[in-house]
Amino acid sequence: MRTRGTIVRSSFALGAVMSIGGCFHDSPPQLGCASESVCTTTSASTTTTTMEPTTSTTTTTGESAEPRTFRIDSLRLVDPHLFSDICFDVTGLVNMFGLTQQIGDGELNLILHFADFDPGALAAVLEEALSCDLTAQTCVQDEGVSLQLPVERITEAPCLAVDPAVFATMNAASLNQPEPTCFRTSAVELALPLGAADAPINMLQTQVAFNFDDPDDPQAILHGVISGFMTRASAEAVDIEVSGADYNLWALVQGPEGCAESHPDLLPSVDELAGPDGPIEGVWLAFNATASRVALVPP
Repeated sequence: MRTRGTIVRSSFALGAVMSIGGCFHDSPPQLGCASESVCTTTSASTTTTTMEPTTSTTTTTGESAEPRTFRIDSLRLVDPHLFSDICFDVTGLVNMFGLTQQIGDGELNLILHFADFDPGALAAVLEEALSCDLTAQTCVQDEGVSLQLPVERITEAPCLAVDPAVFATMNAASLNQPEPTCFRTSAVELALPLGAADAPINMLQTQVAFNFDDPDDPQAILHGVISGFMTRASAEAVDIEVSGADYNLWALVQGPEGCAESHPDLLPSVDELAGPDGPIEGVWLAFNATASRVALVPP
C-alpha cells in the first residue's frame, strides 16, 4: 500500500533561487520560478553559456575548467502510475508515446549545462534547447529563460533528498537511485514539459540527483532521478493525450472511483506538502533520467 505522506519542508523560501534566473509560465521557455515578476532572463545571467569553447577558469584542483553540456536522452515517469477512466494503467503509454517519442524525435531537448566544469564546485544551468542534431550530438541554445541550479556533491547515502515513503513501494524500487559519490541540485520550482501535455506541469521542490559515468571526465549522466511535487491545481489545468483520447492529468493521478481496490499497491497516489497557508494537495513525481554529452552551437 502506498503511504500517503505529509512532507514538511522548510517553508517555500525559494526567493534565493528565483533571483538568479528563470520564469514559470505556460509558454516556451518552460523552465523556472513561479512568478514572472521576480524573474530574470539568461541575457543577464547566463551570457557565458552560448557555446562550448575552452575557458581559462581554474578548478578547485588547480586545473583548467571547460564547459560541459548534457542532453536528457531518456525520461520515464516512475511514480505515480496514471490510470484512465476505465482503470487502465496508461503510464507506459505516456512514457513511450509521449516522453520517449518526443526525446527520440528531437522535440523535447532538456539540457544541463555546466559553464565551468569543476567536479568539486559544480553549478548547472537547466534549459530547453531550441533544437538538437542527434547525429552530430549538437544543440542550439535558446537565448531565452533558463534556470540556474547550485549542485551539491554527496558522499554519503542517500543521494535523493525526498522521503521514499511518498512513493509506492514497488515504484520506489524501480528508481535509478544514484549511489555516492553523486550530485544533487538545489530544490527549485520547475515547469516541465510532459509528453503530449498541452502545457508544462508545475513542480515544487524539484531536484535532480545523478551520477556521472566518470566524475572527472564525464561523457554521460547515469542513474538520474528528477523528483518534485506537482500541485493538484497545476494537474487540473493540464490535459494530456493518450492513444488519441484527452485526459485530465489530475484525473489520471487519482484514478477512477473503485480503481484503488484493483491496484492497492499503486493507489491512492495523492500526497500533501506543508505550505505557508496550510497543506497543499498534490502528488510527488519521480522520473528516471539519463543524459549524454552534446556540444552547444550558436543560434
